[in-house]
Amino acid sequence: MSTAMELIRQGKKKEIWQKYCGFIDFSVEEFVETQGHLLLEQLRLFHDCELGHKLLWGMKPSSVEEFRQKVPLTTYKDYLPYLLEKREDVLPEKPILWQRTSGRSGEYPAKWVPVTERLYREVGFYVVAMLAFSSAERRGQFIVRDHDRLLYGLAPPPYASGAMGGLLDDEFSFEVMPPKDEAEQMGFVERIREGYSLALMEGLDIVFAVSSILVAIGEQFSQGAALRPSAMLSRPKAIPRLAKGLVKSKLAGRPPLPRDIWDLKALISAGMDTSILREKLKHYWGRYPLEMYASTEMLMAALQTWDYKGMVFVPTIGFYEFVPEEEHLKSKRDRSYRPRTVLLDQVEAGKIYEIVFTSLQGGPFVRYRIGDWLEVTALRNEELNINLPQVAFYGRCDDTIDIGGFFRFTEKTLWQAIENSGIAYNLWTARKEVQGSDPPVLHLYIELKRQDKTAEEVRIAVHQSLKEANKEWAAHWADVEQTLGWELLRVTLLPEGAFARYLSEQQAAGAELAHLKPPQINARDEIISRLLKPN
Repeated sequence: MSTAMELIRQGKKKEIWQKYCGFIDFSVEEFVETQGHLLLEQLRLFHDCELGHKLLWGMKPSSVEEFRQKVPLTTYKDYLPYLLEKREDVLPEKPILWQRTSGRSGEYPAKWVPVTERLYREVGFYVVAMLAFSSAERRGQFIVRDHDRLLYGLAPPPYASGAMGGLLDDEFSFEVMPPKDEAEQMGFVERIREGYSLALMEGLDIVFAVSSILVAIGEQFSQGAALRPSAMLSRPKAIPRLAKGLVKSKLAGRPPLPRDIWDLKALISAGMDTSILREKLKHYWGRYPLEMYASTEMLMAALQTWDYKGMVFVPTIGFYEFVPEEEHLKSKRDRSYRPRTVLLDQVEAGKIYEIVFTSLQGGPFVRYRIGDWLEVTALRNEELNINLPQVAFYGRCDDTIDIGGFFRFTEKTLWQAIENSGIAYNLWTARKEVQGSDPPVLHLYIELKRQDKTAEEVRIAVHQSLKEANKEWAAHWADVEQTLGWELLRVTLLPEGAFARYLSEQQAAGAELAHLKPPQINARDEIISRLLKPN
């Protein structure tokens, strides 16, 4: 089978687009029908293995409808200890690798997830599609080339992003910075620094990295860090490129930015903050980031197309069901209630759904509640003539702050409001707090970049930004505050360097990558106390 790069060398652009990107031409009915056929194939595998027998409760559903009606929903607890012990003898298909992500405190130390050969190769198709969409200005384009230079700034194996790196190697002949074999021996921060240094000297065509890291690099550029004499002397090979970038920025009458140094073909970014930071990324790097929806359990489930708006689901990685918001809330109030699900051809624009998925291609999960909210932003993409629903990540189901039953805030909601407030900050965390008989409040703990604002000034700015984001909230918020005298938002300014100190302490204690930073939502008292400690 020809790889993407071999097809590129042969000039077969039409074939590349059809092979890797043709799924966007499905109708929603064709998408659901394809999913149904693949689900029945997967159920035959489940029928013949110990894990499948347990998860299906001994049943053998013969149709999609019977499967959805009779088989219960699951969480990771249902897979213990099979997956934690990496028991390959109980799985529907033998894996070629195991991925991990962080677990739940007091319940299990990590989540381990098997990946089959078929699933790995299937994800490879969508990695190519992702690069095609990111580098395209219109349908059918594909401008990446042999030996393009790639800055790969995601976590290494056994994290899921490490598999993405392997798939890039399989399909393309990119010059990865730092080289993959060397990168996997480095710590995450060291990898980023080394890749950045190589990019300054060798040039850069494609970036695949965490959004917040790319913003941090952009901020360092705008502050002149890359153009200081000491930095330039340590990389003499980079001087011509930096000098050219400095001239461009001078002519534009602004500080130097990464887009002055590199003219990127593609920018792919990971992290829940990608949609929030997209304008900053465009400002610093010269193009919008292509966003994807992925997880350790699902691998890649949805991705944006070349207009950088809503994401579309890919059809062959998982069988997707959607729990309407009101059904989710019923099941939260009554643990015995089994929420109703809908399929992709039944979702409604403007509605929020909890995603449920069943593994395809020999994977292990059955009607799995990963814990994410998605918003259906439109039922089709009118501009690009894509007849599939457009979705956006809305938030984590368990990372919601509910204040008095009146207001619900997700991490994404708060992050967007803080960004829109114009406050220059480093990091933040927020949680619901109740003291004595006082009503609950949303308490924001934030570290500013400059100590030039009071907590009250920050509170007013974020308060206004939250109200502007949702007019229904705004009217109700005003009523609650004025009628009940209830101050819903409280702000505490953290000491300078609070988050950097926390990260250093976690590194010294040997914490894994996912636990280096405090949680953004509902951090424990012990974490808040550590952040509040004076320097």
